[in-house]
Amino acid sequence: MMKRIMRAMSVGAIGFALAGCGEGSLGPVCTAQAVFGINLTVRDSSGFPVAEEVLGIAIDGTFADTLLALGPLDMAGAVERPGTYDISVSRFGFSTWSANGVVVEADECHVIPVSLEATLFPVP
Repeated sequence: MMKRIMRAMSVGAIGFALAGCGEGSLGPVCTAQAVFGINLTVRDSSGFPVAEEVLGIAIDGTFADTLLALGPLDMAGAVERPGTYDISVSRFGFSTWSANGVVVEADECHVIPVSLEATLFPVP
């Protein structure tokens, strides 16, 4: 009987710990995942995905982060780092895309992701 009670208490504690980000009796319960603050979709002017072929950089003051290509269409960066970013995306033969003053905020657990779309146009 005691083993059954201990097992039930253990399962309940694990379930509480894995519940995700929410409000518990002792404050917020946060997940262990890392969240990208900046999420960027990158296409060329014909709509073709080109994220794997570009260089993306996000700068907040003296901090600079190279955006990671997450596949042919998406890039991301600023992992769990709030701030105000100037973002640029460049590719040889194309004009540079940029966005200035992009604000990434945070709650008690993680950053709140910002999603942007970049379109690159060929240089004549």
